[in-house]
Amino acid sequence: MAQGPSPHPPPPPPPDSDKTQKTSDIIGTLRPTKLFKLSKPDTYVTSLDFDDEGLLLIAACSDSSLQLYSAQDGTHRKTLLSQKYGCHLARFSHHSESVIYASTKVDDTLRYLSTHDNSYIRYFKGHSGAVTDLALSPRDDTFLSCSADNTVRLWSLKSQYAQARLNLATPYLAAYDPSATVIAVASASTSSILLYDVRNYDKPPFATFDMRQYDPPPAAGGMNIPEWTKLEFSNDGKSLLVTTNHVQGHLLLDAFNGELKAHLPRPYQPTWGILRSAPSITPTKSPLGQGDTSFSPDGRYVVGSSGADRDAVVWDTQGRVSKEGERKLEASADLARTCRTCRVFHYMTLPQLYTNVTLRSYDSIRYSSEHGRVEGSGMGSPFVMGLNGLVLRNVAGYVRRLELVGEWKEDNLEECSKRGRVPDSSIILNTLVRVAIERATNLRDLCWELNTKMLPTIWQALKLSNIKSLTLKFPSSRDPRPIMIVPPLQSLVALRVLNVDPLCYVDDISLLLAESKRLRDLTIVWSPRMREVKEPSVNLSTMFGRTQAKGQPLKLNKVAIKNLFTYAGDSCQGYYDHSALQELTIINSTGGLGDAGAAAFVDSPCREAGPPLQSLKSIRMDKISRELQVLLANSRGLEKLYIFGGKKAAKHESPNAFPRSPASNGSSSPSDLHSDNLRDDTIEAIAQNHGQTLRHLLLPPQWRLTSDNIALIVHNCPNLEQLGLGAEFDRFISMRLLMPFLPKLIALRVLDNPDSTEFRDKMHELDDGRHEKHIGGTTSVRGWSKMRWMELAGLLFEVGTTELMEEEEMPGKMSYRRKVWKRDAEAVKDIDIWRLDSLDV
Repeated sequence: MAQGPSPHPPPPPPPDSDKTQKTSDIIGTLRPTKLFKLSKPDTYVTSLDFDDEGLLLIAACSDSSLQLYSAQDGTHRKTLLSQKYGCHLARFSHHSESVIYASTKVDDTLRYLSTHDNSYIRYFKGHSGAVTDLALSPRDDTFLSCSADNTVRLWSLKSQYAQARLNLATPYLAAYDPSATVIAVASASTSSILLYDVRNYDKPPFATFDMRQYDPPPAAGGMNIPEWTKLEFSNDGKSLLVTTNHVQGHLLLDAFNGELKAHLPRPYQPTWGILRSAPSITPTKSPLGQGDTSFSPDGRYVVGSSGADRDAVVWDTQGRVSKEGERKLEASADLARTCRTCRVFHYMTLPQLYTNVTLRSYDSIRYSSEHGRVEGSGMGSPFVMGLNGLVLRNVAGYVRRLELVGEWKEDNLEECSKRGRVPDSSIILNTLVRVAIERATNLRDLCWELNTKMLPTIWQALKLSNIKSLTLKFPSSRDPRPIMIVPPLQSLVALRVLNVDPLCYVDDISLLLAESKRLRDLTIVWSPRMREVKEPSVNLSTMFGRTQAKGQPLKLNKVAIKNLFTYAGDSCQGYYDHSALQELTIINSTGGLGDAGAAAFVDSPCREAGPPLQSLKSIRMDKISRELQVLLANSRGLEKLYIFGGKKAAKHESPNAFPRSPASNGSSSPSDLHSDNLRDDTIEAIAQNHGQTLRHLLLPPQWRLTSDNIALIVHNCPNLEQLGLGAEFDRFISMRLLMPFLPKLIALRVLDNPDSTEFRDKMHELDDGRHEKHIGGTTSVRGWSKMRWMELAGLLFEVGTTELMEEEEMPGKMSYRRKVWKRDAEAVKDIDIWRLDSLDV
């Protein structure tokens, strides 16, 4: 590769950013949402361009017309005719009401047109050959034009005369980099790309990329000589895309040194030849300057045509770009093929953009930290504007999940409370939400976490909807509100009720529970106030009385409760069908005054001897008690068990699943908590009744396991994939000998003792690289092959592949060890034995 002199090095690359990256999963689901047909069947689009804001789209057509579309609402705005001069390569200026385009008839003049009144602002004369490319500067009103007359000219929209000219051999393509400091010019006949410094346009190029080595081998008759049809920088300035019309596809180059980063092959691979393209209007037999590929805004993906059908292909430049396209998008027609930028994703991603909508309200006006201006515009906050968009625009049908969260400000609240009225702002809010729900015909999941109650008008809309999942948060204030008997929702499958306080005018959900026949997942979180002040005001019969009276217990598969505080005699008998229960979560909940009773929803049938609960697959609790041990003894086939000890969450405390589990204040006394009998009996029940099926096991750190305890677990639970337990330093040494007998183990947590810092101090004293070495050597032996994550008293390590490494103490001696890296808690936030070690439900 030839490299010219570099008196002016290229600008440094911009910092990495993953804020706009799209996942391959979303890319693979893109579908076209709007199709525009031209008036004449033999008319075709030769170029497309979006304005700077992405709201307008201009299309140059072969019938010498310019078609203007609104990309915001998908409508045709107007037709602009250029019958006398023809049109191609229409480009928006930085003003959305003016465009510049190349003539295809009479002469090769560039024309500056006002789309507002279809009048010409200025003409740019000088080219004596067909214009093959136009490139506008992203910084100012200058632009480049390439022509078949072997010149590249630099213009300003403010003057009809060219500011500079380059005389090159076949300089048919040009592009600005995102910083507008570098110009790339592609010369097809010399198979080279020249880079110029904009500030020294008259100087020789500071870099030249020789592309001959990437040309495909010639076939008989020279019929497969490729043509370059487009040149484009990625938005991060790191990559340069050369689009061709050859079957071998396109070239992705490093924008700084010209090295080939990847081929982007087309899925359609005939034996040889040039693929079909839009009909030509230039002497070069292809629509130069437009091409059929484009970068996504984040620079990771490239969208282009398949070359043989009406489909588009998306390549992942960080994935398998050297072999095949990442995803194929069906029937996306020629829109992506002729699009200059990837703002066309606006249409293709509408179903994904509006699938999950979250609107957050604030009780005060917020100001941007960047420019100090108020958030939102017009007459509303971003929350109200978003809700108004769902009501007025035609996008509500795409919404499947709607989440309303935050603080809703209610004016004259005290006065309204005295008069028994609901504030007007809350009534308007509920009315808007109802209309949005009625328009969102595909809505399946609604989350209401505002600090104001949901009024009957919304419940009436939900009754007629096909909602499957509902999250309902009650306010903590005691301002009077109508109490409604919530109607049943026939399609409801999952229900989450949050912040239940009997003194805060909560709605009656007993009918909803009793008559929603498809309900399988129930989560109830009571307000922590009752437990804090020892107020047993919760009566379970108010929620489940209708169910018990009918004699038809709920067939729930998943149950989660938190902060329940009621009398010990308030039994759950008859509320739910024990035989159907699969997952049980109980956080900070006991069944009796003064924490003297059994855990809620684990009523007498679970504590007494009886038929085992064969369907129960997962238990998660923060209480260590004899009742839990009995429950484990009376059930069979658990797959996941998480016991992490519990504590009452402080008001300003955010639950943290790492690095240590909280101490317990559960139903058992401290002596019971540390009782060796309770520990041994519980471990024995786990090993005997659930050992063969158990995959996840998290034991409380207060239990310091003996070698016999660890051996019992290892021997009886061969299918463990995730394990968390407490062990002293000497026990940890013996545990290393036993762990290889768990061949499926992926994650291991050795928890520190909350009552002693000895083990933790010892682990941190060795935190100087020795942990990585010892873990790498230990896990390289047979039996540890699947191990990926390990925690030692708060120190987290990721375990990689086995490699041959040199011993530091003995230079020249090689041994096999696994690579080990120290990580933080963020790395394991999605792994269950860390994620579920918290007070969240």
